[in-house]
Amino acid sequence: MRVAVIGGGIAGFCAASALGRIGADVEIFERGPAIREIGAGLSLWPNATYALRELGLLEPCVRASSRVRNIRLTDPAGREWASIRISGGETPALCLDRPALLSVLLAAVDPRRIHVGEGCKGISLESRDGCKPRVHFEGGRTQAFDAVIGADGLDSAVRRFVTGRVERPVYRGYMIWRGVADGIPPLYAEGNITEAWGRGERFGIMPIGNGKVCWYAARNQPDTAAPQSKAEILEHFRGWHPPIAEVIAATPESAIVRTPALDRPTTWTWARGPVVLIGDAVHPMTPNLGQGTCQAVEDALLLSLLLAGGGPIEKAFHRVERLRRARAAAIVLGARWIGGFAQSEGWAARLARNSFPRALLSSAIEGAFRAVHDYRTGACLA
Repeated sequence: MRVAVIGGGIAGFCAASALGRIGADVEIFERGPAIREIGAGLSLWPNATYALRELGLLEPCVRASSRVRNIRLTDPAGREWASIRISGGETPALCLDRPALLSVLLAAVDPRRIHVGEGCKGISLESRDGCKPRVHFEGGRTQAFDAVIGADGLDSAVRRFVTGRVERPVYRGYMIWRGVADGIPPLYAEGNITEAWGRGERFGIMPIGNGKVCWYAARNQPDTAAPQSKAEILEHFRGWHPPIAEVIAATPESAIVRTPALDRPTTWTWARGPVVLIGDAVHPMTPNLGQGTCQAVEDALLLSLLLAGGGPIEKAFHRVERLRRARAAAIVLGARWIGGFAQSEGWAARLARNSFPRALLSSAIEGAFRAVHDYRTGACLA
């Protein structure tokens, strides 16, 4: 089975690694001139680390990461209003550098199967190839495969073929900055993530292994607002609790990444014939649940489980669609709702988090997290 994976990011390499384990002949095509991951840190919650274990990728991820056992929610002064324990069950919760995860995935794929500078312009199904999908590359070259995996992100060319629509991502009203700083303050050495909520703004810090922490800041603003410098970010958050100012100051300005909070209305169409979408190409989400990468890993594992059984590729891909779409849609909506609540500038949201008993609020959030984290990809196939 010859498979083209369109997109050389984390989702694409997860799929390539998963399908390579079942004997597929996989080639990865990346539009950019090199394979690289832009960003700072990311979280791999127990639902994703379970899937990574099934794919034989968990141990190298553990070595490159920090385990997370607790999330503290505070106000800007550092007063705690909720403490959420992360129960990993079979597998841990991890935080690590995005490039570190990509390196783990790269090591699991034959470098001879990776093609850079190969942008996909579109997909077609042509009867002369026995209705195999044909990938049309920028520059005019075309190539036929038995199957195509669309892992080409928000502006997916494969998505346009699958859904038949051009859909713009939706800006959710706030901008996000991320950075990585050397040195772990004592609080974070124990596996703690801290997130401070203000009025229409947040600041979070999480350990990502190798003596580093990742920080992220979110502020309500129009998507047309001018980019802020490191000095402006530092000045804005200077009065917030330690070590917020210290980690901003320790981050090189060139390493600060600015991204808008985007998602897209959920589509129920994931597959068209022997072509299927995974990751941000089909379910882009805001980062409020830390599930963007996790859901891509789940997608990849289920793909491999269904294709390993043999049978028509089209049938396997439509089963992926049926089994994945409700869960992914719920997480997209959940992340959007949490982002809206956390970024609220109104009195009601602030009253809710300040008036509920701390233990009750912490327990409610833990329960919601467990509903997402306890999922085991492939259990429905048993």
